[in-house]
Amino acid sequence: MYIKNLKILVLLSFGFFVVALGMYFDGKNTSRNSSSELLFPSFDDVLPEIAYIEFSNQNGKSVIENIDNQWLISSSNNFPANTELLSRFFIQLREANILDAKTNREDLLYKLGLDDENKMQLLLKSKNNEVLYSLDIGIYNYNIPGSYIKASDSNQSYLVSTNLTADVSNFYWVPTDLINIGKSQIKSIQIYNQNMINLNTVDGKFIHTNLTSQFNEIDDDKIIDAQNILTDLQHNGFILKSDLPNSPDLKTRFTLNNGTIIFVNLYDIDGKGVHATFNWNYIDDKIQISKFIDPLLDGNQMQVSSVALLNNFAFSVPQIFFDSLNIKLREKQE
Repeated sequence: MYIKNLKILVLLSFGFFVVALGMYFDGKNTSRNSSSELLFPSFDDVLPEIAYIEFSNQNGKSVIENIDNQWLISSSNNFPANTELLSRFFIQLREANILDAKTNREDLLYKLGLDDENKMQLLLKSKNNEVLYSLDIGIYNYNIPGSYIKASDSNQSYLVSTNLTADVSNFYWVPTDLINIGKSQIKSIQIYNQNMINLNTVDGKFIHTNLTSQFNEIDDDKIIDAQNILTDLQHNGFILKSDLPNSPDLKTRFTLNNGTIIFVNLYDIDGKGVHATFNWNYIDDKIQISKFIDPLLDGNQMQVSSVALLNNFAFSVPQIFFDSLNIKLREKQE
């Protein structure tokens, strides 16, 4: 299967609607209070109409939209949203029951985190820009437990039975898994620096195969670190590829036992840290592809997040990812 077609299939997998994210887990068979006590009794009717989700406070907002059947963070360069996290939030919203009416005095709303300086607003719209639901969310009271809320157009506040706290930062809604490939799956690594280092599997051992007589051997620990560098790799941010410097600071090529080749370019950007891009030439059915990576660390795992297949982003990765691959040879002393 060519990687271009695979990317299309993977991106389409982002498009399943929130209704398919597990929110109806035995919902009709679960014991629930009467609909008159529900915070959002029309939730099941509104859900299929949702096309725009906004979380905001006085410091900013994040917007998640259904664009071409994909849930994308439109406030962050249309990066795919963490639909699992979004699903959990909507489960809490759907199951929230009103426990008690609280104050309707505007001057007392700050005690519940519902004043303008502290509240978070949830806004749901249809694809026709019709407001379907607008809710102000205050603090979560762990002692009760429950969340303080009010309708955005009202001062009457309530305590509800679930945790509706979330975050307005875009990164909060981003899936962070990238790659989890075990060391036994890596056949070779080429590091394109001034020495052009080749690390290859020979007779079951991963070694430096193009060492010349003028240099000392690379420490085994450094070779092992390079071989393990694709294990449980996650990102902590991203930028558009178009915003990268013209040239990478380090180029590498990973060849896997199944024939997959991964080209990794690394950019050490002042003030922004190390960013990596991934280009894939071939992926077969031996590689497990999903948005979220399982915690498999047996050395034989071959897992790739669908996020790592996106071709228009560069991912912020730990400094150790750069340092472990930026191997410098030491000349022998006479």
